[in-house]
Amino acid sequence: MKQPSPLSHEVRAHLAEHFELFMTTVGVLLAIMIILSELSGGQQGSALIFLIWLQGFILWAVHRHCMLRTHALVGRLRMMVQDRVNNRLTVWLSLTDVQSRIAAETGRDERQAVSVAAARAVALELDKITFESLRTWERRYGRSIPSSGPLT
Repeated sequence: MKQPSPLSHEVRAHLAEHFELFMTTVGVLLAIMIILSELSGGQQGSALIFLIWLQGFILWAVHRHCMLRTHALVGRLRMMVQDRVNNRLTVWLSLTDVQSRIAAETGRDERQAVSVAAARAVALELDKITFESLRTWERRYGRSIPSSGPLT
């Protein structure tokens, strides 16, 4: 299977990033061409009806594109949150395992304190989630996550 060139990948990424602007520009240029063309009144009316339909299609395509990007973003955010929470819970389980081995007689209050600290650590991880933290996480673990494309 032929790999796309870096240039075509870059062009596709740029078009995806500015999809709304690209589609709106196409519609406006078509409208200008129809107005400046030397069509008869009936032909110009038919062309304008087609243009109105095309603008509706463009709006639908832009809306669909935004929805797909939002769904992809939510999926990547879910993976990041799941990874971060799993990391924190793994640390917590390791600490509780070590504590139970070292001091079986340790008081119940200390184990509860460790549990509360772990819950706070998970809550802090959730508070730290931003678009920038998602970009950083994707750069760090990009090779090990399914390819849904980087956040643009």
